[in-house]
Amino acid sequence: MLGIGIVGLGGIARQHLTALKVAEDEGFARCVAAADLVEDLRESHRKDWEIPAVYENHHKLLEDPNVDAVAIVLGHHLHADLTIDALNAGRHVLVEKPMAITLDECDRMIEAERAAGKILQIGLTGRFHPAVRKAREILDTNELGPVVTALSRFNKNWGYGGRRYQYRSRWMGGGMWMGNGVHAVDWLVHCVGAKAVAVKARQSTSMHYQGADDATTAFVQFANGVPGLVVVVGSAHGCATDGIEAHCALGEIQYNVRGSLRIGANNQWREVEHDGKHGFAEQYRHFAEAAAMGIRPQTSSHYGRHILEILVAAEESSITGREVHLTDYHRLPW
Repeated sequence: MLGIGIVGLGGIARQHLTALKVAEDEGFARCVAAADLVEDLRESHRKDWEIPAVYENHHKLLEDPNVDAVAIVLGHHLHADLTIDALNAGRHVLVEKPMAITLDECDRMIEAERAAGKILQIGLTGRFHPAVRKAREILDTNELGPVVTALSRFNKNWGYGGRRYQYRSRWMGGGMWMGNGVHAVDWLVHCVGAKAVAVKARQSTSMHYQGADDATTAFVQFANGVPGLVVVVGSAHGCATDGIEAHCALGEIQYNVRGSLRIGANNQWREVEHDGKHGFAEQYRHFAEAAAMGIRPQTSSHYGRHILEILVAAEESSITGREVHLTDYHRLPW
């Protein structure tokens, strides 16, 4: 059973801990330690989640011999350095999305992974949710024929009042695009099944006073000729809408991470069932299997870098008003 040490106990950490309880029950991974600078968080989580050991920083956690792998669950601007520390200490790493906030940071992380001979998986959890996995399975059967075009959306109320400062500053990797658009871009690439080659986008900060975007529309061209559209909005008064709408040669498929999945063909919609498994737990299952077998995970470091390359290209396009062509074709796609 893979022993996981969680670094960072704010926000999304509860989802990770819930998943690791499922993983422990099923016998493939468990939380053996956690680290956070805030003592109250350490103690409350130790008690609530029965964590065997808690530490005041990640350096002390990395000295724990029971920790086989580390989950980095902290602000985006901290991902690179903590991931590299963990890899250098000989641990596998699952790092929350986005992989980092610059491509140079991604490259440093990839080099540390190569040198350590360990697994680095990026926490693009959406593709492990049951409806998304089932949709990919359907697309792979070619029942609907090839994807012709696709729309990926992630719209939510930004919740400015409760939004931590680092997520309101692009300098720290914040904004709706980096924080949530990363999911929408991953869903689109996962659906189309090819590398992006060009991006044309428009971003704005239209609904909040902050140093980061809250609305992005991006047109993405893929290497297989398929065009895709990403619409991401962190609104002040809106509602949540997310998911994929893919038009194929023989029909249409719509799905989202909340579990909705349907196929449209011959003027009729048909709801499709899936296994209903916990998306975060399935992400950890994939991580544990990759670590055990030494295989490249679906959301590998190279894949995570490609997603960030798309995100950064959209930002550049919005600033310059021009389409940005992605040029790192020599890299492994994922």
